[in-house]
Amino acid sequence: MTEPELLNRHEKGAWAETWAIAWLLERGFWVARNIAVQGPFDVIAVSKEGKIFIFDVKYVSKPPKDRSDIRTYRVRSDLQKALSIRLFIIDHKKEVTIEPPFEENE
Repeated sequence: MTEPELLNRHEKGAWAETWAIAWLLERGFWVARNIAVQGPFDVIAVSKEGKIFIFDVKYVSKPPKDRSDIRTYRVRSDLQKALSIRLFIIDHKKEVTIEPPFEENE
């Protein structure tokens, strides 16, 4: 698989979204993709218990040195906050940060 840093901006976004979907599927979620070109979210994940999580997937090529600070690296829009959309942030090392955090059995 091509390393994300070798991809252009749009390819990096597609790579991150595909990785997010795989990550969610591996954890037992049903996943649906947004087919709109522009929108406040990229994927919706539904747990086997029926809990719904909405994500906007973001790729960061160079996250802050302290990963705990990644939550301030990307921020949700007011619309995303109103719709309870979470950021699914993935970096070039395939490390995932979800903001606001969630418990998979939430």
